[in-house]
Amino acid sequence: MAIPISERDIRVKAKKGLFDLPFYLILIHLFFDYGRPQSFFPIIGALHPGYILHTLLFLCLFLKGKLLNFKNIQTKCFLGLLLLMTLHGPIAVNNYYAYLIWRGTLLYFIVYLSIVNFVDSFEKIEKYIDIWIIINLFCAFVGLKHGGRVPNSGFMGDENDFALVMNMAIPFAYFMFLETSSTKKKILYLSACCIFIAANVASLSRGGFVGLVPVILYCWYKTPKKFLSTIIVAIMISILYFSASPKYWQEVKSIKEENIQKGTGAGRWYLWKCALRIFLDHPIIGVGQGNFPWNVQLYEPLTAKKLHGGKAVHSLYFTLISELGLIGILLFSGMLYSSYKDLKWILKKEKEFLLKQNQSKQIIQQLHKIKFIIFGITGAMLGYLVSGAFLSVLYYPHFWLLISLCVALKNTVINSKLEGNYSA
Repeated sequence: MAIPISERDIRVKAKKGLFDLPFYLILIHLFFDYGRPQSFFPIIGALHPGYILHTLLFLCLFLKGKLLNFKNIQTKCFLGLLLLMTLHGPIAVNNYYAYLIWRGTLLYFIVYLSIVNFVDSFEKIEKYIDIWIIINLFCAFVGLKHGGRVPNSGFMGDENDFALVMNMAIPFAYFMFLETSSTKKKILYLSACCIFIAANVASLSRGGFVGLVPVILYCWYKTPKKFLSTIIVAIMISILYFSASPKYWQEVKSIKEENIQKGTGAGRWYLWKCALRIFLDHPIIGVGQGNFPWNVQLYEPLTAKKLHGGKAVHSLYFTLISELGLIGILLFSGMLYSSYKDLKWILKKEKEFLLKQNQSKQIIQQLHKIKFIIFGITGAMLGYLVSGAFLSVLYYPHFWLLISLCVALKNTVINSKLEGNYSA
């Protein structure tokens, strides 16, 4: 018979390893990756902080024997993607671009493994999310000042990419607002939610609007108290309405006007058809990471008035199918589906545990916290997948970080062994 975990055990586990070096390195990496201080202070960039942090995280994984910890499906799929990209190195049309993306993905794999192995308590997961929200809050203020973008940022320098990150940040802030009992934190999270929406509006991104709508609806749908959620969503919509300029609403209205025969919609549709032709010609492994722009001109109609060589496909999904083929699709989908199953499994166990009698108040609060964290992850993934339909964001860090958080949460739940309900 499993022995129930006591409140003292929870407190001891909370303190154990909370302030260890690997966890701090992960937070610092998050700050440099999203906050991009090197963009504002070039002298920092000259020191190459990213490479320093990746090296230190690699050493932590190696010294703690975690480097070859490939137990879960997501890690195996991620490793499979790396191997596929390695194969493309010598055979891609543009070897240099293939190499750059392979190198970037390899470095994110080190970060992914670090999160999976070292973000190993509920307190660390909550702190990690808090820091990510605060960093994006800083980015939102910068975006409000610079027209909906972060200048010189690797993946927020474009208004559409910036809006996507804001859409990912909203559900985290919203559900952490519902989860916390601290008045100060509630004010912080709700304020962050409103600022993220205002920053999204400042970007004038139509794709950002398309991604924002399902994110807000998801937040409303997943709130247990519908009256409360209706009030909060009304506040969010009010922020959207009053912070939007006439130019923003003109951009939104143009979504209806543009189609596959007019405007940027026609341009995207044209490139997507080229991507489909590439996929049909290279269905198994694609043409290689970063190589759509260097192959697209070969798949344009002979009657084309203007060739599009060097242009990105502007879609997460068409980037995936054209550059990584069926194998890439299966590996990407495997990571996504396995994470969905993991989160669903945790929610099922949480419900089973709450049905049991005589549970301590602290454990019940912990279970509710886990539920809201899951809603935050799922909402952020929804924002990424919807907004990403119109953007080339496959190789950005967002997906890897969300997947790693799913794995870290499941590992933490299993290791907590709450009354044996979370045994693997």
